[in-house]
Order: sequence, then structure tokens, then C-alpha cells
Amino acid sequence: MIEFKTEVKELLPYDRKQYLLLNKWYGASFQLSNDAKEITSPEFILNYEPLLKKLIEQLDNGYAWIANHDYKDKNWFPNEDNTLTSLRDLFKKNNIPNTFIGALVFSKDELLKFTRDLISYPHAVFDQKEILYNDIDISNNKIPFVIKISGHMNIDLLSTDKELLKKIVNSNSSGNFIIKEYRGTQL
Repeated sequence: MIEFKTEVKELLPYDRKQYLLLNKWYGASFQLSNDAKEITSPEFILNYEPLLKKLIEQLDNGYAWIANHDYKDKNWFPNEDNTLTSLRDLFKKNNIPNTFIGALVFSKDELLKFTRDLISYPHAVFDQKEILYNDIDISNNKIPFVIKISGHMNIDLLSTDKELLKKIVNSNSSGNFIIKEYRGTQL
């Protein structure tokens, strides 16, 4: 089950404006240690795809998953570049134009099939070095928890439930990641 929804507000289990202001939200950023070298896209995917899949499995409650742009909804594909093949094929298969603005709604199993393209999205949409498009937020329809795939080569976790965030962060801590808490989070 994959749906394309133009109205994001009704799908999200939180007020997007408050979330963007981070009122009552706690957060942690999973970052790769770059040891003064640039992190490559394959290295990013190799480390973050298993993390994203594990997060989805841990947070899944049988309800829908929503993938949407952060801050402001934009065209999903502002160009015809040869990137993000699986995601672009999904749009073509469903007769959805590249200019679609809104959210993608997935079942858990369908979302897991697209993790690689979603992780790559902020960088790969333009296929040009140093040009980022837009962060992607992935959230469950019933849990105020956001998995933010950042164009800055990290994944951030945000929640209004500090204990849930602490549990998820602790169960996903590994030597691969440096975890930086958002200001005021104190896990």
C-alpha cells in the first residue's frame, strides 16, 4: 500500500508548525565520525540504511508511515536526472508527475523497500556535489516521533516522548555513530 497525499497536515500525528519550532520536542542526531575526511554517499548508505530499517521495525505499530519534506512541501523531483531510480519508478508506475507536492504514505513493508532512495534523497535528487534539496521526515501515523534524513549526512530522531526517544537512542547506539543530543534534551 503506497498512497500519494497532497494534504500532509491531516496525516501527521503532530502539529508541524510546533514541531518545526521544536516546542516540547527532544532530539538526537546520529552522525558518522568523519575524522576530517568527507563522507561518501556509499559510506552514508552503508551505515544509515541498516539504522533506518531498524528504527522502522522498532517503531512500527501497524499504522501507516508518512514520508514528507521537512519545513515546506516541494516538488518531489524538480528535474529529470537519472537518480533515485526506485523512487522515480514508483512515481511513474502510479502515473504521478515529478511535480507532485505532498506526502508518500507507506505500509511498513513498502517503506522498507525504499529506504535506500529515501536516505539518498537530499543529495541525490540533483546529482551534483554540494547541492542539497530538502530533508525528508519519516513518521508513523500514530506516534509523535520523527526520523529526519538530513542533507548534512546524518539522521536525527525527534519526539515529544523523552523516554521513548531515550529507549530508541540507547538501543541503536553503536561504534559507527556519534550521538549528539539537541539542546535541552538531556537523555
